[in-house]
Amino acid sequence: MVRMELVRWENEHFGYMLRWASDPRMTAYVGNGMPWTPDYVAERHEQALRHWEVHGFGLHVVVEDGVVVGLAQMLDGDLGEIEIGYWVDPAWWGRGIASRVAVELRDRALAIADRVVAGTDARNSASGRVLEKAGLRYFTSRNMGGRLQHCYALDRGMSDKGVLRYSAFTTDPAGGNPAGVVLDASDLSDDEMLGIAAKVGYSETAFVVPRTEREFDVRYFSPKAEVPFCGHATIATSVALAERIGDGPLTFHTPAGEITIETSGGTASLTSVPTSTSAADPALVADALEALGYKEIGDGPVHVGFGGARHLLIPLKDREQLRELDYDFDALRDLMLAHDLTTVHLFWRESADLVHARDPFPVGGVVEDAATGAAAAAFGGYLRDLEGPQRFVISQGEDMGRPSRLEVDATRDDRRVTVTGAAVVIP
Repeated sequence: MVRMELVRWENEHFGYMLRWASDPRMTAYVGNGMPWTPDYVAERHEQALRHWEVHGFGLHVVVEDGVVVGLAQMLDGDLGEIEIGYWVDPAWWGRGIASRVAVELRDRALAIADRVVAGTDARNSASGRVLEKAGLRYFTSRNMGGRLQHCYALDRGMSDKGVLRYSAFTTDPAGGNPAGVVLDASDLSDDEMLGIAAKVGYSETAFVVPRTEREFDVRYFSPKAEVPFCGHATIATSVALAERIGDGPLTFHTPAGEITIETSGGTASLTSVPTSTSAADPALVADALEALGYKEIGDGPVHVGFGGARHLLIPLKDREQLRELDYDFDALRDLMLAHDLTTVHLFWRESADLVHARDPFPVGGVVEDAATGAAAAAFGGYLRDLEGPQRFVISQGEDMGRPSRLEVDATRDDRRVTVTGAAVVIP
């Protein structure tokens, strides 16, 4: 049997970090992806020693059967959480060491903290699988020095709070947009709902209070504040309810208005509040394009659309421009806050019935949304107003590794728009 130990970081271990940090295979998904300089390694070494002195935990060497095979780290974080991470010597890849280390770090972290978190480069799917195998679950993505990072977390005792986790607009738990769902929030105060949403960490968590068997009051909270409507959390909540009370119609009374839903076989079709759209102010467009780094965009007008929340709708010139999204997070966030925008809906139409989209969401502290039901409704209203009735599919989340499928139907005689998608439990 393999015997693994995590040994406290000491001066004698400096050489391991120096050797591994010079190997591009080890640093490919860390920071800027470049090997570390000796001076930077020395700085990180001193930080590791100080962290132990201050917190009583920190960086370890991983020893298996007497051989040092990697590093394992526990960092003190905000709000009572501990961040974990690891490196494994390439000579020892493929032997399950990363999985064993992740489980050990998880257990140690949850023994002394309420929450364990970890981040991986969005391109490093292997590390994401390791974290999910250890029980951590994806909850958001963020920009870290120009790179997209996927964030994972596990909370001690969260199951006791009655929070369900679903991923919407997908049939794969590793795709779509995750949402928290609390099916009976009757006894929860606003502060308690906000606290639970912050603990769950998803872009939104839905809180349900039953009126009748198929009619509900629903409120949506991000980790920072209540929001009037959330499309993907509505899809997730509808599927969760249908699994318990059976398929059929549902009515949600939300801060944005009444939403009607039809559920069937793990999918839900929400009919939005009445949509509206209008040409965006030229100054807003200019500032948005500057923050996004675009000198030119595609054909078609830039509008502000409403489908339960306000979204800036911007056509791009081709799929490559959409794929290469890299924007000024702070500048776009400040601009969106000033204009009461929830997301910026960037889109490219491959054909009349297929649209590719990305939705920067810096006002929610998130680089982008993997699937945005409210933006899909607003966009459906935009195309209907410009071109007439529409029925099409939005492919979103592809470029962040969480593919999502949103089906949109905008008819001529109804200002409301129907958005359909699947949802699946996150195990």
